Amino acid sequence: MKRKSISDYFAVTPAKREVIEDCPSASGESSSNPDGMSTPDSNPGMELENPSTGESGQPISASAASECFWPTCWTVEQKNDHLQKNDWLFFNAGKLGCSVCKNVGASETEKTTVGMRLSKEWIRGEVSFNGELRKQQLTSLRKKIFEHRESAGHKAAVRITAEAREESKAVCLWAQEREVKITKKVFRTAYNVARKNQPFSDFEADIDLLELNGVDVGTILHSAASCAHIVDHIGSEMRSTLIEKILDSKSKLSLILDESTTVGRESVLIVYLRAYIEKVRMEDPVDHFISLIELDDVTADGIFKSLMSALESLRITEEVLKESLVSLTCDGAAMTMGSHEGVAKLFKDRFPSIIVWPCASHRLELSVHDAVKEVCGVNRFKSFIDKLYVLYRSSPKNAGELKARAATLEVEISKIGRILSSRWVASRYRTVMAVWKDYEALVLHFEKGKTASGRDRKEKRAYESLLEKITSAEFVLDLGLLSDALQELSELRVDLQERTADLYTAQSKIESLVEICGKRGTAPGPYYTEALEATGKLQFKGVQLHRRDRTDEPPISPVAFYEQLKKLLQKRLLSKDDAELSRCGSVLESKNWPANSSDRILYGEGEISRLARRFQLNERKAIRAFREHLKYGEEMSEELSSIRRILNTVAVSSSECERGFSEMNLIVTPERSSLKVKTITSLLFIRIVGPPLKLFDPTKFVRTWLLQGHRSASDTQSKTRKRVEESDVRMTLWKALCS
Repeated sequence: MKRKSISDYFAVTPAKREVIEDCPSASGESSSNPDGMSTPDSNPGMELENPSTGESGQPISASAASECFWPTCWTVEQKNDHLQKNDWLFFNAGKLGCSVCKNVGASETEKTTVGMRLSKEWIRGEVSFNGELRKQQLTSLRKKIFEHRESAGHKAAVRITAEAREESKAVCLWAQEREVKITKKVFRTAYNVARKNQPFSDFEADIDLLELNGVDVGTILHSAASCAHIVDHIGSEMRSTLIEKILDSKSKLSLILDESTTVGRESVLIVYLRAYIEKVRMEDPVDHFISLIELDDVTADGIFKSLMSALESLRITEEVLKESLVSLTCDGAAMTMGSHEGVAKLFKDRFPSIIVWPCASHRLELSVHDAVKEVCGVNRFKSFIDKLYVLYRSSPKNAGELKARAATLEVEISKIGRILSSRWVASRYRTVMAVWKDYEALVLHFEKGKTASGRDRKEKRAYESLLEKITSAEFVLDLGLLSDALQELSELRVDLQERTADLYTAQSKIESLVEICGKRGTAPGPYYTEALEATGKLQFKGVQLHRRDRTDEPPISPVAFYEQLKKLLQKRLLSKDDAELSRCGSVLESKNWPANSSDRILYGEGEISRLARRFQLNERKAIRAFREHLKYGEEMSEELSSIRRILNTVAVSSSECERGFSEMNLIVTPERSSLKVKTITSLLFIRIVGPPLKLFDPTKFVRTWLLQGHRSASDTQSKTRKRVEESDVRMTLWKALCS
């Protein structure tokens, strides 16, 4: 007979083992026999079970008896003891056999393995006892078991079985490692598609390229749909890991929200979580993108419910927020920041101790926007820029001429668009400064346009009207005034967008701007001063000016404009309690400490006490730690460091949300407008939070993918990607080109 391979031995199903049952013993002492077990002869209270009947005394079938019952001379206790000592035993109609030898050898003939002979009686389960007395029978079985266990053939069979198991384990591990290795290549390719904002269809081409270059990428997971599933899996797993680390750190949290719409006109809410993660050794809190929420109900109540539900699904429960949430930062829209029914009001009602901080950048935007509505004269300047925008965006010819004359302005108009609407302050400032820098070139362009022979009467009148406005003294004064104001606002906005900006610094800078606005009405800035000098001489940058002197269109009043801007900024400052809280953090800065050491004894205790109570920290520990810090000037203790980190956790701007929306606009293009919000979220997370490709290790994500029941890339039982059949006509041409 042909000898089996080692893997064949391992594939044989082990013999069925008898379940060990408890056997109740009778009272009284039992004498010991040579095998160390009680017998019915020495213990009258113990009885033998009938191997031919069940527990109820009813006869059982011969086939069941042949597979299940042990020698008649053994009690249940003896049987259990032998099975525990010799796990290779099996029973066959009251006789014994060896499952190890049975698996290695043959059941019909004798077998010689590694030079050793295997007993056919043990292979077939035909070993029985000798003797008439029960004691003789027990001794006979005990001797046969011992001799077989110590025989060379049985030991060889045990060794072969162990080697087969180890070989099978090694084969299994090799197969698993190969599956993981091949699937990792596919995952890394899908991750690269997500990082580069490529369409999922490019994934198929990348896989084809790898195959052509001789890379083993398996047989499945090669389609665009598979790429989308893989990206979803990686993004979800990364996000779960991030949330887990944030929650494990038990640090304070700040929510940052903003609402927008996708290309498909779906309303979405982008959510960032600002937190400090101690385990990854962050020095300061960081803004982490965590979710993009589709909004079916865009009312304040609908947004609030959708947000809470999404946070709950991420294990950021209401209990976690009550313990850790310190602030909410969002834009100044009425839906989110409304004082009566906005999302911020709903959060404040649910979590009374949080700081509600309207985005500082949005405050500047809204303040300028409202000032435009209130102050006479600004609308005239806005109207001029709007007409300029329409004239050059509607005509490629006009845009080309403008580019030749005024390159800076052309770039700003094509990139920014309209001025003094709900655009960013920095955008407005760049557009206004473009008009200031290219003023002379723009005037020459208007003069040429109103007399050009290739233009119709309507276009000539438009150029003549623009020339009349831009060369008026009132326009130059407005231009200088807006340049000064927007410069201050733009520079402040850049400062507030810094990721390291803290609550106290932001509040202080906005208060400083309020003071500047109070003085600028009577103390003009540099641009307005230059405009005043130019209008006095009726000449600006070599261009002759004229006065329109129209009572219905006076120049913008600096006093009225700055006063209105000051009021609007004051209206959007922090509430009194929150403003005082922001000032409390200043006591942690050594530059604010009294110069005299005797004056430092009780300095800042009230502020530290208030901060500790507000942030649910140990008040006395914080005060004692601050005293030590004041006295010795050493590094901050953990209590003071916690207070500083919490203050820095309060986000002063929702600019990260705007950056997130900018990334979303790169992902959700008109050609990809059908992407689901879940997929967009995963793509955004990989783009914003995920590591670069060279640092991405797909091992963890491949293993979780396989544990969730997904197929590996090397699976051969699944359908492969259906490839597009190339045209036979073109095929012959292509072969000719490459030959």
